[in-house]
This record gives sequence, C-alpha cells and structure tokens, in this order.
Amino acid sequence: MKGEGRCGRLGVVAAMITPPGAGVKDKKRAILEATLAVLRERGLSGLKMEEVARRAEVGKGTIYLYFRDKRDLLKALVEERTWAFYREVEEVVRRKAPFFVRLEEVLRRRLAWVQEWRGLWAAVAREAMDDPTPWLKGLHEHYLRLLEELLRSGQSEGAVRTGLSPRTTAAVIAAMGCTPSLEVEAYLEHLMEVLRKGVEP
Repeated sequence: MKGEGRCGRLGVVAAMITPPGAGVKDKKRAILEATLAVLRERGLSGLKMEEVARRAEVGKGTIYLYFRDKRDLLKALVEERTWAFYREVEEVVRRKAPFFVRLEEVLRRRLAWVQEWRGLWAAVAREAMDDPTPWLKGLHEHYLRLLEELLRSGQSEGAVRTGLSPRTTAAVIAAMGCTPSLEVEAYLEHLMEVLRKGVEP
C-alpha cells in the first residue's frame, strides 16, 4: 500500500511538471522530422506515410490526427522548418556583435538550411499546394525584412555604405546564399570576401 501511495504521488508530480500539450507537440515534431528524413533519403516520389510513421515511432493513423493528408503534412513541414530558420536568423541579427560577424553567421545558417533540404524545398512547396508562389513569397518576405534590419544596423555602425538601398542589397544577399557549387566553407569564405571588398581592383 505504501509503495502504491508513493507511486501515486510520483504520478501526480510528473503530471504537474509536464507542460500541457507537451506530448502532442513532441509527436507532431517527430512526424515532421521523420518526413524530412524520408524526403532527404528517398525524394518526394519515395515519401510514404507508412515510412514516416515508422520513423516517427507512431501509428500511421496518428499522422492524420495532426495533418489532413500528405499535402497538409508537406505544407506544415515547409512552414515549420522555414520559421525555425527565421527565428535563428532573427536571433543573430539582433546580437551585440559587429555587422560582418553577424552577416557571416546568417549566411552560414542559410547554407545549412539549404543543405538540410538538399534542393527539395521548392518541389515540396509545389506539391503542398497548387500555386505556392504567393505563399512562398510571403515566407521569403520575412527573411528579406530581417536582412534589411541587419543592413540598416550595419549602416548605423559605419560598416555598410549609407548610399546602398537596404531593400535591394537584402535581395542580392538572399540570392547569393542559395545553392553553392563549392564546398560550403570555401563558398562562404569567398562570398564574405566579395561582400567585404567588392570585385573592383
């Protein structure tokens, strides 16, 4: 009886310290991570809900408790991973650090994000909805605004020419950090050299 009472008390304590909805969030996250893993290994054509469920260690039916169908799952995956990346960028942009230190870290994370998707991002987005262009532009707009904020802070500290348009420069930088043909560190080093010094002799 004493043991049962102690176990009962431990159960109450465990319930008290477990945040409401934590299990739901963990399962949803596990499903999204499993989806990305299957996509990276097998591509879009090889994405099967059975395999996602197996990787996430949930029943196939559990997936449909969180996502209506495969398209809904893919849309949620793009949004979740993209906003996670933007939160990382926002944290870097607002650090107390020199402009070029922050810019290099933003680009490093951008390249890591690109590598994570292995060129699948646009294809997955197209699969998620009939016309993803407005949706993708909306997502990308947030990244551009963060780069603008970074550039304005660089202008304030004297690291960026005040004559440069933050908006246009943000768009150029966003386009540069996409799909490197070189090894990532070599690409990043050369890109930072070009951004710091330009290409004129």
